[in-house]
Amino acid sequence: MARAGILYSQVVKAAAALAAAGANPTVDTVRAALGTGSKSTIAPMLKQWKREHQGETAAAGAGLPADMLEAVKGVYQRLEAGAQEQVEQLRAAHEQARQEATQQLEAERAGGRQLRAEREALAAELAQVKAAFTHERDERQHAAVTIAALRAENDGLTQRLADRAAEVKLLADQLAQARQQFDYYQDKVAEQRQIDRQAAEARIAALERELGAVRSNLQEHREALAVLRGDKAHLENKVAELGEASKAQALQLHEATEALGAAREMANARQLETEIVGQRLDDAEHEIVCMEDKISALEKANAQLLKKADSPAPKPTHAERKSRSSELPANEE
Repeated sequence: MARAGILYSQVVKAAAALAAAGANPTVDTVRAALGTGSKSTIAPMLKQWKREHQGETAAAGAGLPADMLEAVKGVYQRLEAGAQEQVEQLRAAHEQARQEATQQLEAERAGGRQLRAEREALAAELAQVKAAFTHERDERQHAAVTIAALRAENDGLTQRLADRAAEVKLLADQLAQARQQFDYYQDKVAEQRQIDRQAAEARIAALERELGAVRSNLQEHREALAVLRGDKAHLENKVAELGEASKAQALQLHEATEALGAAREMANARQLETEIVGQRLDDAEHEIVCMEDKISALEKANAQLLKKADSPAPKPTHAERKSRSSELPANEE
């Protein structure tokens, strides 16, 4: 059982005295220096002191003198300071490496998030492709049904074509009767063409007379416009001269300005009238060109009808045969 009253400070003092004397502090030497205490009490205290004074204990164990011990302590302290500095440098390097690793980790995490976003986008695109494939498959099925319906309709049309073959014979009988009407139709067309040509020539002559009148009127308006422009320039010069006069001529300047405004309005009205006349002239020329095109078309149609009259009559179409067959009873009456 440990004795009461042994303190750590007493153990430290005894161990320091032994180390200063060049002796190695042990449990027995410290117990002997204290003159009391148990080994179980002194041992942990002495162990703690040795951890705190490793240099002193090593020097004492080696039997070094006190001055050499102090020199060893200085060297130890310098070495410890250098080691501490190296530790700090290593810590700073470790911190920098840790920050770089953290930044790289954040970059990799950002890349991972981007990859996840791309994966989600690809998944959405895949879903769209699947939907499009499903839609296309449905459309193909619908197209197959439509093709089957068209085939059935084609069969019906084939049957209808066979039925129409019977009508061809009837229309062939009507062809001879339609040919009898051709001469009458050709005479009517020639007569109507002559009437249209005479009307077109009369219209062209009237348009040419109107065009001459419009051109004469346009020339008059242009001359009047030139006169108005001269008046306008004269009035503007007069306004400039009145602007340089004294304040006593302010009233005359105002009147001249009003006259100039009236002249400008008259010039604008004349200009508008000239533009209207020019538009009418353009419309008349366009109408003349249209009439000339119409006469040319009528002449071409007349030449084609004359050519058809000289050549054997072509077989009429189904619509023409029906039209002629419907007109035949009326002509016979």
